[in-house]
Amino acid sequence: MKNLLFILLSVTLLAACQSSSDELVSPGASSQVVVRSTRAFHANLTGTIDPTSAPTPCSNTGGTLAVLDYFISGNATHLGLLNATLSTLHHDDCDLNGETLNLSTSVTGQLVGVNGDMITYTGADVINVFNFLTNSGSTGPFTGTWTITGGTGRYAGATGSFTINGIVDFTTLGFTVVADGTISY
Repeated sequence: MKNLLFILLSVTLLAACQSSSDELVSPGASSQVVVRSTRAFHANLTGTIDPTSAPTPCSNTGGTLAVLDYFISGNATHLGLLNATLSTLHHDDCDLNGETLNLSTSVTGQLVGVNGDMITYTGADVINVFNFLTNSGSTGPFTGTWTITGGTGRYAGATGSFTINGIVDFTTLGFTVVADGTISY
């Protein structure tokens, strides 16, 4: 009986030692508290219009400007190659500043790895549409901050944020951005 108890205790300790070194259990806690590790997050993302999405009208444009939703492809640290049919960006609203010709948008979405694990996010973006509105060029700068609000699989309960910097192509209405920040899971 002592040998069986020793074997069970050894297996339990071995399993505990093999758990992720990024997750720590708070010592002395009455219940286990998992401390998540914060890691660098980097992604190269490309957005293509979701042709089935309904336009989100922009305020301050007299109904003449609207934004669509996007499918997102690319590669992200921790997620790897993205599933481009499940990774999305939805525009919740948009507003045009007539003085700066900056289009501000609020977004929600998800980035999904090919294995199905995903992170969800909310964000605020700014697109300079001067070139579009004045026919001065075919691209404009695109910046923003997205906040990680959770996820599924290994990213359940994930938190963090990242900034995005890139270009919108006014001819295709697609975009490319680089994202840099942190993620905790």
